[in-house]
Amino acid sequence: MMVLGIAVLAALYWNRNVVVDSVSFDGNNVTSAEELLSQAQVPMGISPDSLNLDEISNRIEQLHYVKHVSPYVEPSGDLNFHITERKPIALLIDGDKRAYVDAEGVRLPLVDGFTHDLPLLYGFKAEVGRDTLKSSAFKQISSFLMNAQKDHFGWATISEVAYHPEEGVVALSHENGVKLVFGNNDFQIKLENWKAFYTDVIRVKGIESMQQVDLRFINQVVTRES
Repeated sequence: MMVLGIAVLAALYWNRNVVVDSVSFDGNNVTSAEELLSQAQVPMGISPDSLNLDEISNRIEQLHYVKHVSPYVEPSGDLNFHITERKPIALLIDGDKRAYVDAEGVRLPLVDGFTHDLPLLYGFKAEVGRDTLKSSAFKQISSFLMNAQKDHFGWATISEVAYHPEEGVVALSHENGVKLVFGNNDFQIKLENWKAFYTDVIRVKGIESMQQVDLRFINQVVTRES
């Protein structure tokens, strides 16, 4: 009973005396703490129980690169927000317009640090703030790029990507700009086949004569050479 009583008194003390006087963020790399704090609009000097943390989190999640927010109130009253940011998987090229896009089809404004690590993606509007890309074509592209990211070889050898209504996912290799046809679905297997073909054939024969490598077929690789 005594322990319970102490716990109740401690809770009452915390509710009556602890106020929010500090806000911190972690997990944010692209979005600055100043931008997050401005968007959060956290009122200072009030009890944590008086805060609508869901409302504050929703405001923060309106920022382009913020995917999810997890708030946590320290025993001292300090308010912390763990930020999960969106990660671009490609750079959209739309005429003279540019935008990043993540795996969910959310278009993001350009920031430093990503450009040289991302493939160029053609065939989609690069308008930040517009509706999320949800077409079946983009879903195939997203699935392909997510699988490519899992293997350094696949990611490192792809420079440009697009979607063709008949050929499916089509990419250009970094080396010599060879057209690579991946079709639809089963991208992990097709990327493994591309790696095996590059290792067993291209490294021996050379890539100079290659014009197209068709990887749509699970048990064979079809090439077109000059």
